[in-house]
Amino acid sequence: MKYLNPYMRKVKNTHPLMVACNLCEADILVYQKGGRGNLIKLQFPRIIESEFKLDPDQGALICPFCQAQLGSLSEYKGNPTYYLIRGLTNSQRLSHYKMP
Repeated sequence: MKYLNPYMRKVKNTHPLMVACNLCEADILVYQKGGRGNLIKLQFPRIIESEFKLDPDQGALICPFCQAQLGSLSEYKGNPTYYLIRGLTNSQRLSHYKMP
């Protein structure tokens, strides 16, 4: 991954997930996921690193490789959050990932 997130905070009881584009199958970012449910939203402080420069003023989440829109930017509990469009991302749990 190219860019570390300057807004990242470590969160208890989370595990790292590799989020990839479903259309071009390229890895996009590593995210701290808490709980057992589906990945619905990506909160900015939980993104560990990404393939693109993270900017809360960017607007939508766009794949840097195929330019497909994967989510829209909104706010959740005061944090900028990407709400994912269903079916456009894949996620895989990373078991041997070292948190920075």
